[in-house]
Amino acid sequence: MNTTFIINGGAGRVIASIPALEKYARLNPNDDFTVLVYGWEVLFWSHPLLQNRTFSIGQKGAFNQYIKNNRVICPEPYYVYGYYNQKLSLAQAFDEVINNTNDHSNLEPPHLYVSNHERKNMQSLIKMKKEEFKKSKVLVIQPYGSGMALMNGRPFDSSQRSMDVDEYLKLVKRIAEKNKDVLIFFFGDNSLRHPGDDITVDMTHLNVDLRFFITLVDECDYFVGVDSVGQHIARALNKDGLVLMGSTDEVNVSYPDFFTIYRKKGMQPTYSPIRLSGIDCEFADRMNDGIMNFSNKEIDEIADIVNKSLYQD
Repeated sequence: MNTTFIINGGAGRVIASIPALEKYARLNPNDDFTVLVYGWEVLFWSHPLLQNRTFSIGQKGAFNQYIKNNRVICPEPYYVYGYYNQKLSLAQAFDEVINNTNDHSNLEPPHLYVSNHERKNMQSLIKMKKEEFKKSKVLVIQPYGSGMALMNGRPFDSSQRSMDVDEYLKLVKRIAEKNKDVLIFFFGDNSLRHPGDDITVDMTHLNVDLRFFITLVDECDYFVGVDSVGQHIARALNKDGLVLMGSTDEVNVSYPDFFTIYRKKGMQPTYSPIRLSGIDCEFADRMNDGIMNFSNKEIDEIADIVNKSLYQD
């Protein structure tokens, strides 16, 4: 009997499942397994092991074709003891469920792939923008997570994983002031682009989607992000970067052995037991209130780290 893995959640979670799925393919060559995802199948495009195994769970006939005659596994990393005690990463928790193991020594980083066509198109765009603005370095910044929503007409993330919108604008301005040679791209929905942002490249006229951002990160010199999909993309593409951490633990959701991790001084997160206890998530959010509000001094420190990193050999 073959296996169908159903991977749910956001795009970052889906990327974090890739190492365990790759490992399963290596260890189970006789299982013609399938991966069903909730709208993120583009993350698997060009993947030599997983592209042809991955489908949208929302497509017609998915039950009869991929589920009815298969063993179904829907891994939930948030239910793993080591994860909710901040001992395991998302990737390791997926590995524990998918491969039934506590040995993660042979677990590789996630892998994303970009086609030559995508790469050449992005290289052309970047070359044009570099010439237009007379810049030589490319920085991609994702300041907001998926929890951003409008409150009183202003974007706000109650989960405390996103930057404050005005502090984000201060940061990009400080980076641009400290380094006149950097071209900055905003990674996110254009509706969240700050109305006062005259620093980052205007992409309102471009056909921007997740594959665009994957390729943009692949071609940049440095990445800055928060706990969201961008940092998972950067790790999967082996791209150096800085991650601003708020209410979540870097052991769980990021890659502290790879990225530079920056936290607000004097605050440590209270774990939010997502999918386990809704009321305790509410109380954790209250305890984490302000954990992503950076002072002017901290914004200067972040900008200094970014600019120094851009010119590291």
